[in-house]
Amino acid sequence: MLKEDWDVVHAADLDTYVPAILAAKSKRKQLVYDIFDFYADLVVLPAYVRNCVAAFDIYLMRFADAVIVVDPSRLRQIGKDGDNGINIIYNSPEDSRHLATVDMRQEQWKPFKIFYAGILGEGRDFESVIHAAKDIGDVLVEFAGFGYYAEYLRSISEQEPHVTFVGRIPYDDVISRTLQSDLLFALYDPDVPNNRYASPNKLFEAMMCGKPILISDGTAMAEIVREEKCGFVVPYGNADAIKHAILTLKENPALCKHLGKNGREAYEKKYNWENMEERLLKIYVGLQKK
Repeated sequence: MLKEDWDVVHAADLDTYVPAILAAKSKRKQLVYDIFDFYADLVVLPAYVRNCVAAFDIYLMRFADAVIVVDPSRLRQIGKDGDNGINIIYNSPEDSRHLATVDMRQEQWKPFKIFYAGILGEGRDFESVIHAAKDIGDVLVEFAGFGYYAEYLRSISEQEPHVTFVGRIPYDDVISRTLQSDLLFALYDPDVPNNRYASPNKLFEAMMCGKPILISDGTAMAEIVREEKCGFVVPYGNADAIKHAILTLKENPALCKHLGKNGREAYEKKYNWENMEERLLKIYVGLQKK
């Protein structure tokens, strides 16, 4: 960064922010700090260590010309609750509904399809959905992605006919498969701090595609789902609640469609990328005036 010619450095998370501070101050350039994940809560640390990392991160924020977080709940996490100087830019996708290759779930004979695409990491409940789908019957669960549970899910897909694992796929394929599904889910363990404040694109992809989503209680995602009435909120790891939610949606296509419509309307009014893009450009316009 010291060798290159630039006007603003846009740093994502603490690991790139520290060298960005040094470069920006050395070159007398402007600095944007974009917090995707709060490093103090990425892994479980002893309280003293966690508090030291958090204090260090929060202290360094004062050197940024602009700070961005992905959800208002993050303000609580970084000790900036009520700070109007922090910019909120949701993790919203561009409107990609045109990527559908078939009519969206119109044939009534098709089984109820549940889809998950993303990181297959620890602290996420996949097994309850798999078991619930098997108990209910006439339900397919499709997984795409990579991570800790990838090989496990691949193995399950070879044993259970109602489970499909397609591995890592292009983003356009993610959207196409979302549009061909009936339900999405993002069941994150809220005991993991960064999960509580997570703003995964799965939620906004479901809203953009007009599909209901199943979300864990105790997370920032649950607050959005409740507010917009675009899915079901269930206790994390509660297999009975997950099964009940899936069965309710499967047996009530009108409700499924209604929740998806609510999500789509919320996306169009509030969470679409055009709105987020405008906010981002406004930040940079403001930097030019400084």
